Amino acid sequence: MRKFLGLASLGLFLASAPVNGASLCNCCATGIAENCRTVCAPAKPASNQCVARVDYAGEAVIADGDNPLYGISLLSLDLKDAARPELEGVRRLLEDSRRGVEKDRKASARDFRKGLIDDAALLVNTRRYEDAIVNYYLGLRAYRDRLSAAPRR
Repeated sequence: MRKFLGLASLGLFLASAPVNGASLCNCCATGIAENCRTVCAPAKPASNQCVARVDYAGEAVIADGDNPLYGISLLSLDLKDAARPELEGVRRLLEDSRRGVEKDRKASARDFRKGLIDDAALLVNTRRYEDAIVNYYLGLRAYRDRLSAAPRR
């Protein structure tokens, strides 16, 4: 019984720990977050264009309704400068973000069944989920492409 309680408490601790090792920065031509200014400085997006960059030393926030996979396309995600340890942080970021997106999707469906949200809100949440899953796979593709080219250390 003690082993089970020890494992359960360890699991709770690990589940509540923030994602360390990487965060996504939305490098729009206007409105760059303060913590992303140095990461976004080399990116020169055109006016009204947003580019995603990875802050390898950053800490991602994944909470109910707040997820790095929301609100930006990862189609042009560039990981050419990432080494293998940094890539591991990107992989963990993507996986933890995907879990958060799935949690939000389930919560939205539950709220709809309970009558807490209407059809329009469900449609908005479903579209946001679909866009986030596309971003997950785009990020995973960039990760795999770089992993195959990254030198082993």
